[in-house]
Amino acid sequence: MIDPLEESGTNALDWLKRLIPMNSNEDGTTSGTHSDDSRSDGGENTAEGRARGDGSDGDGNRRSWVAAESPTSRTLHGVAHGQDGPYACGEGGIFLHRTSDGWRTLLERGPGVSDNTLRSIAATDDGCRLWFAGDSGALGFYDVADGHLSDYSAPMEKTSTWEAIAVTGETGEERVRIANGSGEVLDCTVEDGCPVWGDVVKPGGGSTIPGVTAGPDGFYAVDTSGGAYLERPDGESTESASTDADSAADSTTAESADDDAADTEPSGEDAANAWERIGVRNAQVDFQDVWAGEQSIFIAGSDGIAYRFDPDCENWTPLYVGQGALQTIRSVGADAVAVATGGRIYERAESVRWTELETPTDKSLLDLALARSSSDVDGGLGTVPVDVVVGAGGTILERDRRDRSSTGEQRVD
Repeated sequence: MIDPLEESGTNALDWLKRLIPMNSNEDGTTSGTHSDDSRSDGGENTAEGRARGDGSDGDGNRRSWVAAESPTSRTLHGVAHGQDGPYACGEGGIFLHRTSDGWRTLLERGPGVSDNTLRSIAATDDGCRLWFAGDSGALGFYDVADGHLSDYSAPMEKTSTWEAIAVTGETGEERVRIANGSGEVLDCTVEDGCPVWGDVVKPGGGSTIPGVTAGPDGFYAVDTSGGAYLERPDGESTESASTDADSAADSTTAESADDDAADTEPSGEDAANAWERIGVRNAQVDFQDVWAGEQSIFIAGSDGIAYRFDPDCENWTPLYVGQGALQTIRSVGADAVAVATGGRIYERAESVRWTELETPTDKSLLDLALARSSSDVDGGLGTVPVDVVVGAGGTILERDRRDRSSTGEQRVD
């Protein structure tokens, strides 16, 4: 088991708390001592102030997030880039696609035609298939090439709310993890074009898992009890390094002892995919999401605090990003972007300092999709060069990546 229980992380977070005392908001979350009318950099934090660029570094074009025309007033919970552009999902099962003519509605009522809210969306590595999941076990995927919709709701008789979904691999060979409000993660592998359902396990003690992601080292998940977990690829688990049958059985026993709350205990080959707890000790905020990129692993939390993981040193470092409850962090290369309640967007470019960007809304922002990198495009993947943020009331914000590169800002590829 990884034991990243570093006192330095806790001490650093305590120092941050003393430096920036937290106040309670009306919605029960907490934030820094700055009021909603003041920004951390001294400028106004109202929607009007952000829209006109107050608090910026003088480079207005660099922060050109603009409101897109949205075809819905329903809350949008998830967004992801497909092979032919961004897709978003949300309240009542709505499913949107951004075309050259703007955003349009593909589905009004979700994969099962039952009005269940879709809360998470993820694309295969080639962008040719979009998986989505949500309330009452809603689950399905959409194939970009032919517009084919497949409904796989309530797999393994699981009808609780799916909170998060992660996908890795190319279409037809992808591996999927779906997490729910009961702290369970469902394993799915696509074989011969059809999903094959695997084990249902509880990486932790049963707390809601609001975030799961696929990274270079495997699948990561976080729960609302401050737990962070890693499921390594086959054959790389530290709990089952040996490949002989006796060792596999021993690994199963050890995993059962560590995770006696699991509905289905892994055994044999499945033991190699056991979830390991990798932190976060004495986490003092609720976790909302997790992201694992090529260079960075982040957890988005409430009170404007994020955690960054160093897998080499097995250490978590708390970072104060800004006001509001962080909902999502995404990174490409050295750059990172975070979205939060109150219409806030933060960005970090090769620095520990996060800068709040101006936005044309004060509605809560819930998910973010950065444009695919130039290496993806060179590899033959289609892409639309825009970063997209979605949120409450059908909010859709966009930023043209070409504008960012032309103004001298480091590209995100």
